[in-house]
Parts: sequence; C-alpha cells; structure tokens
Amino acid sequence: MQTDGTKVKNDIKSDSIKDTGGKWLNSNVLFISLSAFFADLGYQAVLVMFPIFLVLDLHSSIIYFGIASAISYGIGAFFGYFGGRAGDRFGHKKIAIIGNLLIPLLSFTGFSIYPAEAVAFFSTGWWSRNFRSPSRRVLLSRSVFKEFYGKAFGFLHALDEGGGFFAGIYALILFAYHVQTKFILLITVVPLLISTFFLTLISKKKLINNPPANPEKISNDNTIKNNTIHNNNSANIAADNNVNAKLSSISSAKPKDADLNENLFKRILIATSLYGFSSFSFGFPILTIAQSSKNDELGILSYILFFAFTSLTGLIAGKTILKTVKKLGFGYFLTFIGSSGMAAVFFFSLNPLLYYVAVAFLGVSLGIIETLEPTAVSIISKNDKRGKGMGALTAARSIGIFGGNIIMGLLYSVGADYSYLYAGLLSLAAAIIIYASKSEI
Repeated sequence: MQTDGTKVKNDIKSDSIKDTGGKWLNSNVLFISLSAFFADLGYQAVLVMFPIFLVLDLHSSIIYFGIASAISYGIGAFFGYFGGRAGDRFGHKKIAIIGNLLIPLLSFTGFSIYPAEAVAFFSTGWWSRNFRSPSRRVLLSRSVFKEFYGKAFGFLHALDEGGGFFAGIYALILFAYHVQTKFILLITVVPLLISTFFLTLISKKKLINNPPANPEKISNDNTIKNNTIHNNNSANIAADNNVNAKLSSISSAKPKDADLNENLFKRILIATSLYGFSSFSFGFPILTIAQSSKNDELGILSYILFFAFTSLTGLIAGKTILKTVKKLGFGYFLTFIGSSGMAAVFFFSLNPLLYYVAVAFLGVSLGIIETLEPTAVSIISKNDKRGKGMGALTAARSIGIFGGNIIMGLLYSVGADYSYLYAGLLSLAAAIIIYASKSEI
C-alpha cells in the first residue's frame, strides 16, 4: 500500500515525465541544441578566420596571436564563473539569452585596422559566449532525468560542433572565392541571432528540479509550484496541509546521488585546467598546416575535419553515463596522442597531410571531453548549485587556456614541435589525475 508521500512523489515523477515527453530528446533539449548549432555556425567561422586575419593580413607575430588568444579565452574564465553564479541567482534562461545577444560583437573583428582593435572585438564577443555557457549547460541538465545526461550533452555537442563544421565549409568557400574577410565575418551575425531566438523558446515549466531564482523571497506554496509539475488535480492536493508538507519535503530533499563529491570535483577541475593549458587555440594547427603546405585553404580544411570528428564523437560518447569519469580520462589521453602527433609530423618534416591524422585524434578527444565533463559535474553537483559548478568548470578550463596560449605562442616561436609536445604532456597529466580518482561514476 502506498503512503501519501510515496504517492505524491510518484505523481510528481509521472507528471515530470509527461512534460519532458518521457524521453531525453524533448523540446527543451532540441531548442538548446539548435541554439548551440547556430551559435557555432556563426562564431566558429570567426575563429577559423581570426588567426589568418591577425597574422597574415594584419602582419602580427605568432607570439601576439598567442597573447591575443590568452586574453580572449583566459579572461573568459571570470565571465564563465560569474555567469554561472548569476544564473543561479537571476535565472539561467535570462543569463543565457543576455550573453548570447552580445556574442555578435566578434563578427565585427574584420573591420579592424589595428591588431589591438581586432583583439578587442573578438575578445568581447568571446567573453559573452563564456558568460552564457554555464547557464546553457544547466538548462540542458534540468531538461532531462539523470540517466539521460550523457545522451543530452552528447546531442548538444554533436549539433554544437556540427555548426562549427558547416561554418568551416562556408568560410573556406568564401575565402577561396576571395571574399573579403570582413564580409565573411559580418554575415556570422545572422546565425548568432537565430541562436538567441531558440533560447527564448525554452520552457521553464519543463525544467526538472528547477529551484526559484530567489528562494528566500518566495512563499512555500510558490516554491512547491516552481519545483514540481502538477497534474490536473494539483489544486486539490495543494489544499491538503499534510500533503503540502510532504511535497515540500520532497522538493527540498538532497538525494545522496546529488551531493557534491568534493574530492572528485576538485580532480575534475584540476584535470580540466591542465587540459586547458594543453588546449591551444586551433589557430595554431591552422597556421602550422597552412605554412607547412604553403596553402591557406588546407589550413582551413583541417578545421572542418576537426569538427566532423568531434561532432560525431559527441553522439557516441553520450550513449551511457556508466564509467563517465574513466571515459573522460581516456579523452584527455587521446589529446596527448593528437598533440604528440602534430609535434612528430613537424619535427620529422613528414607529409603535411599527416597532420590531418593528428587533427582527427584531437577532434575525437574534444568530443569525449566536452560531452563527459558537464555530464560528470551534473551527476555530482546539487541542483541549486549546478550553475556554480558549471561556472567553475568553465573558469578552470579558461584559466588553463589563458596560460597555455601564451606558452604555446612563446614555444611556437622557437619551434612548433616544442609547443605541441608541451601540450601533449599536460593532457597526459590530466588523464593520470582522472584515472587515479578510483571513481565509480
């Protein structure tokens, strides 16, 4: 025989399943993923053209490009962290939309006359992207049940990087037909605005375990309403004080699975920071391949190949949440193989086309990491602190990228093989830290 509390809990889960469509690919997941697709369809075209524009058109040095990348990605750490905190306080949908609306600033990079001006436009847009990213991840994690985290984040990554794949294609075609860089970058405003439109379609009513933005100012009745999805009889249930108390207890409960595993979380932050130090701007491989082959188009083509592999990997990596942490360590290890491969091809002056093999490894590794890092954080973090957790994840990665791109630029000026070998060794260290965690998640 069911108790009142058990019945209410089952009713809540039943109604939640009904509103999410009873499956992981519901309307919220689709809208968030389509937003990611169009966002990458826009700003990834800017990313692929930025190193060519800065180094080859504005005649900046490789070191300057490294510093520019560090400023863009590194300072973005603070925007990512505070974006996550802001989402917890003011609502993640609102923060995601605000940040996304400002990303098109980087589309005006091509109108710059001076290198510093180009870096300013690019960085401002990229910081806005970092500001909204934690909230977008939180919205996705709250749109599906725990067992579907991997599939949802894998689907997000697939469409996200799929947008980058097509961005690389149209950037390559326009570049090959000698369209001016400033116009290639300017048209990216269109997909970026479409991306924001899809974020506005996200339904707050379909979010699972979604705490109010400011709990202390909302009554207990409203808290229950915001945290549970009622069926047609919810008004009668709410009238019963005894059931109300049990509902409140259920909505504010802290399941063991949701408790933050501090040790594992710290390991993930350390590992992703090390990965950040090894996760150089893809502008470096583009420049390496373009200069080695004496063909700019081949450099851009490597970007397209990279996105093809990382997009497909995202779909596969998220099939199950079993052994998430171990698979994450494997992703870091594949980065070591890819970076070391780049170093080997350069050092031994091998056929430049072999760079594409290393690029494929880098693409697969990113697909695994970008799918499983947020999946792991979603599993081990509390619902009402998930924005903070995602923000910390973004910040840790960005801090690494800040230092990594400066070091990459300095080492690259000595020899490209030194820079790629450095990146490979740090990603290997990240893999070891994760494998040593002995986590069963």
